[in-house]
Amino acid sequence: MSMKIRIASTLLILMILLGCNDTKKSTEQTDVENKTEIPIKKTKLNEPVKKVSTDFGGIWVNKKYVDKLLSTKSPKKSQDITPITMLVLPNVINKEVTIVYGFHEGTSGKVVQKNGHYEIHSAESDEPVQPFKLENDRIKINKDEFIRVKDNASKSNYNIAEQLLFAGKYDLEGKHIELTADGKIKGWDAFPYYSVLIDYYDAGMQVDQIRLGKNFENSKLYGFDFKKNNLIIYELKCAKKSDPDFCEVVKFGKALHKLKKK
Repeated sequence: MSMKIRIASTLLILMILLGCNDTKKSTEQTDVENKTEIPIKKTKLNEPVKKVSTDFGGIWVNKKYVDKLLSTKSPKKSQDITPITMLVLPNVINKEVTIVYGFHEGTSGKVVQKNGHYEIHSAESDEPVQPFKLENDRIKINKDEFIRVKDNASKSNYNIAEQLLFAGKYDLEGKHIELTADGKIKGWDAFPYYSVLIDYYDAGMQVDQIRLGKNFENSKLYGFDFKKNNLIIYELKCAKKSDPDFCEVVKFGKALHKLKKK
């Protein structure tokens, strides 16, 4: 009787061990399947692609915006002229592209070459594919044309208005100064730095504004207006506050400086 119990116990232990082992194998196989299924999909999507350089890498601004900016000399009045205001295109196919809407928000995607043509595939699933071409040094998407501007190392500020509208030499009360395309001012010791606002979709943005100072951290907002070739700098006056520290509506205050563009 004792021998039968020992044999039965041994068999029971073996069955349990084998059952556990099968369960472990099943679990391991499931894990392997789950782990390998995603990499296979990723491999298909991200399989090694030969690097193909492009001629259109850089920053491109919609010609409608450029024309409006040059005619009105007002970034605020130009902001609504077209939905897509800027493209930041890569130097290599299948790399990231940035699509900027109204200089207020943007989305990312990638440039794909398909059947000898180029397309922008947005990361947003509901965004349509945007076929485009480079022709006569212009990017063309549907009825829109984009003009290349100089790239800036600081991606937080592309110096669009600085390049297109402000850069040049000026006379300031008998003093010769120069505003550069990358946001520097030569010859004006009080303000060696400037930055022009191009996004006015917010409170307190009722007039065109420029930031002047030693640098971004040590700068202040002023209003500006072009009258023909004269750039007038104004102090900003708050016309309406929602609380003591937040201004909802601003307007031009006292005219502070007059810069005559040469």
